[in-house]
Amino acid sequence: MSKYLISAIAVLVLAVGLLSWQLDKVKTEKNRLSSNQEALLSDIEFYKTEAGNNAASVQKLELSKSELKKYCDELTSTVKDLNIKIGRIQAASTTVTQSDYKIVTVVKDSVVYRDKPVILRAINFKDPWIDMAGVIDSGMFSGQISTRDTLVQVIHRVPKKFWFIKWGTKAIRQEIATKNPHSNIVYTEYIELKK
Repeated sequence: MSKYLISAIAVLVLAVGLLSWQLDKVKTEKNRLSSNQEALLSDIEFYKTEAGNNAASVQKLELSKSELKKYCDELTSTVKDLNIKIGRIQAASTTVTQSDYKIVTVVKDSVVYRDKPVILRAINFKDPWIDMAGVIDSGMFSGQISTRDTLVQVIHRVPKKFWFIKWGTKAIRQEIATKNPHSNIVYTEYIELKK
């Protein structure tokens, strides 16, 4: 009788261990989905840094590899274009910026020899973030504009708070700052793949 009792207890202990392991997996998945829902429902926070540059903050979205393939077509195709296997990705970030410039510069006359000398109006503008050069010929402007910007991306954890006590991790956030004062962050997204 005791042999059967020991076997039954061993089976029950094994079942309890298996069920607690599955429950832990379900809790982890529930927390991930809850965090994803919060990330999807929250807006991007736009603000200015102490130096006056534009910045944005967004909460982490954690996807499985199959969810990434299913819902992020553009990112998946970019990863394939880069010849990277999706299984090797740890995290991906997408940021869109827009630069708006107000340019005031002097238009100078230039002489170009074609069949006979032709006077063209030339524009040259340069600052640390933009280079613009071109000519106005018969009312048409043709030239080139080059802009430069640096995006600084920092991923950090936000701790849980109770009064002044901080512990654990409430969320993972990405902070992005532009160095170009003319640039505005239009959109940003941070995706971390589930392990």
